[in-house]
Amino acid sequence: MICSRITAVVIDDDRATAKVFAEYLELLGIRIVSIGYDGKVAVELYQKCKPDIIFLDLVMPQYDGIYALTEIRKLDQNAKVIVTTADLQTVNSTMLASLKTNDILVKPFDIDKIKDTIEKTLRSQPEVDMAKKALVVFTITQSLLKISQSAADEVGSRLYAKYGCYFSDCLEHPEYLNNVLTEIFGNSAAIIVNKIRQNLAEVEDQQPISNFIKSLSK
Repeated sequence: MICSRITAVVIDDDRATAKVFAEYLELLGIRIVSIGYDGKVAVELYQKCKPDIIFLDLVMPQYDGIYALTEIRKLDQNAKVIVTTADLQTVNSTMLASLKTNDILVKPFDIDKIKDTIEKTLRSQPEVDMAKKALVVFTITQSLLKISQSAADEVGSRLYAKYGCYFSDCLEHPEYLNNVLTEIFGNSAAIIVNKIRQNLAEVEDQQPISNFIKSLSK
């Protein structure tokens, strides 16, 4: 259990998913102050409830997660927003980074991953680093999903089994990702690394992204 004083708003256009996810959070001791089903309502609920964290689905009809995140950042640059999505391939990574997403949770959800992500989000950390961490998570996941869902699952599972870490830890420990990619894909790992580099090209001169890329490419 994390802490019952932590409050959250859950936004997902799939009502069943929103309900199940809220139940997961309650198991972790999070107090759900409201649930909404589109991006416009997300902004309204953030203004009204001022939650510690808002969990925001990206792909929604009419008012999507990008709309909500844009408007929430106008209201509060320090808002803690964790994006949830089942389809990272439809997302604009540059926009996601510019809006300073704190972290990303990929569906289907895992309660241990949810707990870990919440704890990291609530820790004191410069916003810029959180945004870059979210961008790295997005880029790694997107690159692996282009191979297959099973490839992304296998890399994530082996990272945790060997090092007790998730994709969100790879910004600080690119060597873990490099080792796992090599173990699973052999020489073909270089192709994946190159793809990750290409997707981070626009920000590769920024710290700590540049360190991540240099270490990953060794």
